[in-house]
Amino acid sequence: MLPLRALRQLQNAFQTELCTRRFQRRWGFAPPPPWSDSVGYESLLEEIERHKVDRLDGDVLEIGALLGGGTAKLCGWFARHSADKRVLAIDVFDPDFDPTTTVQGWTMGELYAHLIGDRNQRELFDEVTRGCANLTVVAGDSTSVDIPTDHLAFAFVDGSHVPADVLSDFERVWERLVPGGVAAFHDYGGDLPGVTHTLHSCIGRHAEEIARIWTRQPTLLFVQRS
Repeated sequence: MLPLRALRQLQNAFQTELCTRRFQRRWGFAPPPPWSDSVGYESLLEEIERHKVDRLDGDVLEIGALLGGGTAKLCGWFARHSADKRVLAIDVFDPDFDPTTTVQGWTMGELYAHLIGDRNQRELFDEVTRGCANLTVVAGDSTSVDIPTDHLAFAFVDGSHVPADVLSDFERVWERLVPGGVAAFHDYGGDLPGVTHTLHSCIGRHAEEIARIWTRQPTLLFVQRS
């Protein structure tokens, strides 16, 4: 009879292997470690697939990469479906950079620290994305760094949640988004109301240029350019 701890370890290993096989069967590449994606980028991949983003001109941009699991999923999908596209990941790699506080009173730095633990964010990111040949990393503030492309087929924004930064990220993405391109934004309608209010303002400003808007629970907003 196995000790209870050993039995639980076997059960956890079995569940991990099962999830890995399901992911690989669905998406065609091995998943990154489960702890490295706190958003659930499969929702993004489904929308990318549904809207045939791989057929559009332009690269892929991610603002706010955190631990790199989502980055690895974007790289894996586009490597299979559109090998000429680059995945550009922008992150300041400083967990204390964003001073925003949730309605529950948690600072973003505290939430990030819980995910990162005593490791270095950039080291974890590099470890998770090792082998992503189509990845270009830009370390710095997304509101001011040089974005090395003028054409985006897809963008996912989950950077600083300060309203002025959300506004800047939207505008910098929007001016590069090709016709039919899709931009996705995290933390919409969630516990960071400044993000939601700012996105509403941006959508109103660009209403005539928007083909479609939709959401996916719990906190993803998608905007397609006409």
